[in-house]
Order: sequence, then C-alpha cells, then structure tokens
Amino acid sequence: MDPLSQIIGLLKPQAVFWRVVEAHNSWTIGFRPTNIVVFGQVIEGACRVEREDGIGFELEAGDFLLMTAPPNWTMAAFGGGATAVDFADVIENPRLILSPTHANQITRFMAGNFAFSPANRDLISTLMLPIVNVRGNEFAAARLGALLGTFGEEANGDRPGRSLVLDRLLELILIEALRYRPADIVEGRSSLLAGLADTRIGNALRIMHADTKRSWTLAALAREVGMSRSAFASRFLQLVGVPPIEYLATWRIRLAKSALASSEVPMIDIAEMAGYQSVSAFSTAFKRVTGLSPTLYVQSLQEAV
Repeated sequence: MDPLSQIIGLLKPQAVFWRVVEAHNSWTIGFRPTNIVVFGQVIEGACRVEREDGIGFELEAGDFLLMTAPPNWTMAAFGGGATAVDFADVIENPRLILSPTHANQITRFMAGNFAFSPANRDLISTLMLPIVNVRGNEFAAARLGALLGTFGEEANGDRPGRSLVLDRLLELILIEALRYRPADIVEGRSSLLAGLADTRIGNALRIMHADTKRSWTLAALAREVGMSRSAFASRFLQLVGVPPIEYLATWRIRLAKSALASSEVPMIDIAEMAGYQSVSAFSTAFKRVTGLSPTLYVQSLQEAV
C-alpha cells in the first residue's frame, strides 16, 4: 500500500457535518478557527475567501476547497461589504443571508468538515497541505464534484450501509483533494505530499512505508534511491520537513498508536511491527514520542471516549 493510502487508513475520516448554503446579494459569513479539515464546493455564483493569516483567493462555480486547521476566515460575495454573520448562526437561521425581496445575485455552495481517528488525527495538519484549491475547469474538480454529488445523495437517503458508504466516499474525496498540488500554495512548503511528488524522495518514502520493520539507515536509503547520503538527507529534509530516520521513527509510532487504539494485538507483536526487538525498547521509544507509555496511552484514549 502506498504512503498516502496508508495515512488515509490511519486517519479514518468521518463526516461531522455538511450542508448546502444559499446566499443572496451582498453577504459575508465568518468561520471560526478549527483543528479539523473543512471542505466545500461552489455550486452557483462566486465568492472570495479571506483568511486571518493574510491568504485570500476567489472561488467560482465548480471550484473545490479543502483547508486543514484554518484560522479565522470569511467567505463573502464580490463587492460585499456586509457585516459578517457567524456560520453557526447561518445554519441556525438560513434567512440571515437571504434577501427578503429580490435576489439579484445568488451564491450556493456545499460546506462541511471531517473528523478523524483520535490516535492519529494530527497527521492531517503536520504532514499534509493547509490549503487545496481545485479550479472548476480542471479534471480533478469534475471528479470531486461527482464524488460530492454522490455523497449528498447518500447522506440524504436512508439506504442500507449508508454510514459505511459515506465513510468510503469521504476517503475518496480526501484522496482526490490531496492528490492535487497547486504550485502557488505548495511552493517552498515542506510536506509529505511534496516529498511524494519528488521522484527519488517519493521512492524513499514508499520503500520505508513498505518495510517499516527493517533497520533502515541513512546510507541504505540513499543507496536505494541512487543518491549520496548528504544529498539525500538534505533533499528529504527540504521536502518532507524532518530527517529521514526521524520520519521513519515517527511513522512507526503512528502505526503502533493505531494498533493500540483499535485492537487486542499483543504488545510484543506491536513492538515488532514498529521495528523494535523488545517491548521495553518499544515502550521507551513510544514514550519519547508521545509522552505516555503504551498502557497509559490506551487508557487516555478510553477516557476520552
């Protein structure tokens, strides 16, 4: 299984919320900061997004947007100027952004957010891109639009297997969005996706993910991808954001966290899966990364439920 598919498997995305919103004429909607992923697609009309961190861009019909842990941000009609209405208030009372008389300008968009498995939900913010903005005239937008349409139909129905289908559709939506790498957003930013897009670093990542139990060294990884140790280490750090062996160690712990959270696998088997020869060595490494022993970590997850 490739690295991105493995990560989606650990994240286990689930729909927390989604809604189609309609706005008339001059309007502005304010969104509060969140530590999860928000997504949306403009169905009709156009609008502008402005983030508290200074990033802003326009969205037109068909455009898809995904943002990871966004700060305060707004969506507004072009030439808006209206007082921002909190999104929670809009959901409570949709008439707040509708015209009581004549609608000269109509904007409709789908908005929603994902939730992830507690064991590894920080993956989405630490390893993936903060913003994905796919334009409606691109092939990826057509694929995302089809998936979102199917998602809406399934969410509004009551057919057998509904929750499982929705979860799988969310996985597909997330994968399609993360495959897209707009140059104006990702240029110069370290991320797993930036690493995967590079021929040699991507190959190194796939090698590590395919055989996490192996005692990889920097020299061995560099040799596998045909680079010198220094060039490989520098390029990996530049693209992914952490040194290769540190990345591997962290990934092993993530696999262990998922196993601890979802199964009754014996501790020795989890330790071996994570590349450690003994439970004590695994426990020491696990505590160094998470701050908790494996046993206390499982207890913390149970208490959080």
